Amino acid sequence: MSIANRVKDAGLGILGLAAVVGILAIGTALLVGLAEFSVWVLEWTVPAFLVTLLISLVLLAFSLIPPVRGFCAIGIMYASFVLGAVLWIWGLSYTYIVWGLLGVMVGLMFLGVGVVPVAMVAALVNADWGNLGFFFVAVVLTFGSRGLAHWLGEKADERMARLSRADIDVAAYEIRD
Repeated sequence: MSIANRVKDAGLGILGLAAVVGILAIGTALLVGLAEFSVWVLEWTVPAFLVTLLISLVLLAFSLIPPVRGFCAIGIMYASFVLGAVLWIWGLSYTYIVWGLLGVMVGLMFLGVGVVPVAMVAALVNADWGNLGFFFVAVVLTFGSRGLAHWLGEKADERMARLSRADIDVAAYEIRD
């Protein structure tokens, strides 16, 4: 092997190493930026959470009226997505504040949603019972509202099917001249 080939191979190796370091640096910068952004936006999440929760309660009250159950199911489902996004931002912020970037990276390795369980574990390890309870209640509200939306949607579909059958039955017994 000639010296020119060795120099060429060494240059390609250094270029490959530089590319890997560059990709890792960009990924780390994005993670740090995401974590810093979540801390910055944290002050707006509480009003968003409370307004969404209030809208969900109003929709829950309106869902007692059968004709509007389908609309309420869709609204509560959208509200659950907002609650989930706010919960994710809270989990990301708490994990970053308590355990730093390493905790965020571990949380994001679990399909991106692991920052909430990691935040709950961080609250448990640090004996931060208030935040642990808060995370637990927020998770129950998020997934409970999704389950409620599915149930309301099923009830709306059952009502529509029942009304459709009633229309067919009435048409079958109609007197024709």
